[in-house]
Amino acid sequence: MREQNIENLKTEKEGIIALKKHLANFFVPTKEQKITLYKIAGIEYRKYFNSIDGVIINVPSFDDIKSTKDFTFIEIKTTKSKTVKKLPYGVFFGFTKNEEDLFKQLDNYKLCIVHVDMDDYVLLNYEQYCSLISNKRIQYQISFKSLKAS
Repeated sequence: MREQNIENLKTEKEGIIALKKHLANFFVPTKEQKITLYKIAGIEYRKYFNSIDGVIINVPSFDDIKSTKDFTFIEIKTTKSKTVKKLPYGVFFGFTKNEEDLFKQLDNYKLCIVHVDMDDYVLLNYEQYCSLISNKRIQYQISFKSLKAS
């Protein structure tokens, strides 16, 4: 794995810890819990399994979740940028097409920007996200086939 990818995963874990500290009702679901939430939301798990990092529960416990009004999907993007003074202004991050597609179509999906060093976060809905975009470009991620043993 590339060094930058490892650093990004480490920073994301720090962001999750920070978010749990600030939001008591935030948690990272297990695979089975995620499948349950995706079924409630009518989302294809295989396609979008990696498009959220956690959820905010709006009911007393996970077992009380019955509809999409009972929870909010959260996609976390983290930063340690020294140039960012106030969130979300000046933040740079990557966003997959699947993440953005879900964000666009679901009312209960929020983008969460966490500044790990400032110990601060902001939750954005799709309209806020669109209004903040300064520059957006598409980047393809390519994987070549593996060499098959002869």
